[in-house]
Amino acid sequence: MRAEDILYPTDKGLYCAPGDFYIDPLRPVPRALVTHGHADHARPGNGAVMATRQTLEIMAIRYGEDFTAARQIAEGPTRIGGVTVSFHPAGHVLGSAQILITPDNGPRILVSGDYCRAPNPVCLPFEPVACDIFITEATFGLPVFRHPDPIAEAARLLASMAEFPDRPHLVGAYALGKAQRVIALARAAGHTAPIAIHGALKRLCDYHVEQGIDLGPLVSATDPGDAQLILAPPSAFASPWVQRFRDPVIAYASGWM
Repeated sequence: MRAEDILYPTDKGLYCAPGDFYIDPLRPVPRALVTHGHADHARPGNGAVMATRQTLEIMAIRYGEDFTAARQIAEGPTRIGGVTVSFHPAGHVLGSAQILITPDNGPRILVSGDYCRAPNPVCLPFEPVACDIFITEATFGLPVFRHPDPIAEAARLLASMAEFPDRPHLVGAYALGKAQRVIALARAAGHTAPIAIHGALKRLCDYHVEQGIDLGPLVSATDPGDAQLILAPPSAFASPWVQRFRDPVIAYASGWM
């Protein structure tokens, strides 16, 4: 079987014909395999969704328990139609996975989803997977992107907080993955004081704690007390919410330059 007969792009997303499923579909389909819980990959309304347990639970948190008619937890190699699929850690966010498609005859195709090869303290590390064809995300594939060391960036943040102890430090970070990673990096760099979080981050931070990820003491940004480090989704910085903080130092946790 040729690769183009196994997996190919459609207006609904990547479609696996012998398995009759889509990977991270762009619109509702009868059966979806989802790499992780970010909204540009995981969408509600599909008839059935297969993903890691954590991704399914994250989708339920974000979209409600009825985000799909049927859920299937990815546990080990699973036969779907004429192919076998398996999910492997992607190192991107909690529950993120690469999806390997193995046909009876033909090339093994690995769809990466978003992934991170650098250590990430809030999810399983990236797992190299043997395959014949690797379909990779390339958001930061251009040579211009040279990301600094995360530990060094956390140290810079704490150094600024020490230099300006009377100024709140506001960091914009996505609610899933980025916010929790920043918190964990700050803890690893030695910040033990409470960290204030915007209400939009609370449920997913709580979920990470429920999954055994230690984020240390967290308080509400509505009543931050003495917390000098405050995290919020980037959208909050364009709203009146940010005006409650006097003379803040503002930063964004992002791969964008």
